[in-house]
Amino acid sequence: MDKKEFTVSEVIDSIGISSHTWVIFVILAFAMIFDGYDFMIVNSTNLFVAHTFWPDNPNPGTLMGSLTTWGLLGMVLGGAVGGIMSDKIGRKKMLTIAVIFYGVFTLPQAFSNDLVSFAAWRLIAGFGVGSCIPVVTTVFSESMPSKQRGVFVTFGMAFMVVGWVLAGLIANPICNAAAPIIPGLCNEVTYVLADGGTATMYANWRLCYLIGALPIVYGILLFFVMHETPHWYANNGQLDKACKRLTEIEQATRHTSHEYDPKYLIVPPKPAKVGPSVLFSSKFIVATAAVWTSYFVGQFCVYGMNAWLPAWFTGIGYSPSEAVTLQTLNNVGAILSNISVGFVSDRVGRKRTLAGSWIFCIVAIIICSLFVAPNNFVLCIGLMLLFGFALNFAITAVQPMMPEAYPTAIRNTGTSWCQAFARFGGSASSIVLGGIAGMALFQTAEGATNWSMLVLVLNVPFVLGFICCVLFARETSGKTMDQLAAEEAKLNNSETDGTARFIMILVVAAILAVLCIVCPLAVQGWTKLPIALPVMAIGVLLPFVYFFVFATPQALKDKAKLKA
Repeated sequence: MDKKEFTVSEVIDSIGISSHTWVIFVILAFAMIFDGYDFMIVNSTNLFVAHTFWPDNPNPGTLMGSLTTWGLLGMVLGGAVGGIMSDKIGRKKMLTIAVIFYGVFTLPQAFSNDLVSFAAWRLIAGFGVGSCIPVVTTVFSESMPSKQRGVFVTFGMAFMVVGWVLAGLIANPICNAAAPIIPGLCNEVTYVLADGGTATMYANWRLCYLIGALPIVYGILLFFVMHETPHWYANNGQLDKACKRLTEIEQATRHTSHEYDPKYLIVPPKPAKVGPSVLFSSKFIVATAAVWTSYFVGQFCVYGMNAWLPAWFTGIGYSPSEAVTLQTLNNVGAILSNISVGFVSDRVGRKRTLAGSWIFCIVAIIICSLFVAPNNFVLCIGLMLLFGFALNFAITAVQPMMPEAYPTAIRNTGTSWCQAFARFGGSASSIVLGGIAGMALFQTAEGATNWSMLVLVLNVPFVLGFICCVLFARETSGKTMDQLAAEEAKLNNSETDGTARFIMILVVAAILAVLCIVCPLAVQGWTKLPIALPVMAIGVLLPFVYFFVFATPQALKDKAKLKA
């Protein structure tokens, strides 16, 4: 044993990319594939689910958008609770519980016959889905060498989008099958078309949700093959287990008999306070503003448009099968962006990459608005690849910044609460966009939604994302977790003054939920009311106002301290 002080990050960096790295990568990749499938399957089947639940309504609009919303609301709650639990009980236990949980509660969705039961099971399953993603992001950040951390975090997110693509590839032939795949379960449905005619289909979409129960098996395997991270062991006072795990990793990689002594392991000091309120303290409010606003924009735009892409293309004359194909290709573009953004982020830097991605999104959305057209399927393929690449490049560029913003004691709390809050944006977006789609401003002369015009609305959140990145984001690429913690400590900001700001952000989230989710669903004819659009705009913009008010002064103070 060496009698030399060391940190967990130093050992992981000295080992570099190893067999341990790739084992973790494969384990987490499958977790994200299943997670992505579970989320996207509702977007890939929503046209067919809507025909089943509302056969007499040719344009269910907000109701169809809500099919996505219920799962996202569950993800909000699951992420908020799961992050805190992960910091308390460990990454391995929380991930195993989350995967099995959402597998179990995806199964009964296949047997739902109305919105109430479907929404209830989506909401419950969302608890597990919401807990899974932040744990995966945290494990990647704690297990990978500092110089390659961004690549692995974003590459890992690519597997979530692989799940999205698989959802489309699986749903398309199943839902469009001309006969019941499982007689008795896949009932015949006759539904009304927009022109007043009728059509018949079979509810084969139910099979897609039976497939969504496969994570139950994977979760059981996860329990036996995954190890806890040394960072979590060390931060929770289990120095002997942290050193034992580091020794196992090094011996498996270098085939040495070297052992690490717990007496020489240096653990960064814990925050004076833990829990979600510390995220809004003077010490962390700027970092929280950077990742929360950017991820909120990403979730709003990506999830909102994924829910409505099939409607966009069926509305201009493409068949449901072609529409789902284009949605799937949009997600293929997302995979390509997820793979590439990590390399760019590690080379160019986190802040430059994120700022540039918002500009890229603005350009891409304008191009798609101008050139998406009926009877040109090949052109639409190229546009959807561009669309998916641009939007997902931006949201994935935020991923490495989340775990880098917080120390180990609150890392998964910070990551999961960021993702949970952003999912309010995702939850609201499908309903808000569906509500806007019904407004006269965005209607064609024939009474259909002009999606090519409506998508330009997304430029508003893109511009806000760019401004927040410039104001709040800091450069973190290539630095160890210990270096980032040391830099934050030099500012000597308070960790205990965030309670009031935390309560206020909860109020902001509640207002957002009421104005953009509850009102459209509860108030009949909401989208026809003259106050609807300005009220929903207030709900969506309020989080940005909050961070401009509370984070901007602190960002200016921090900048002045660094110059002094």
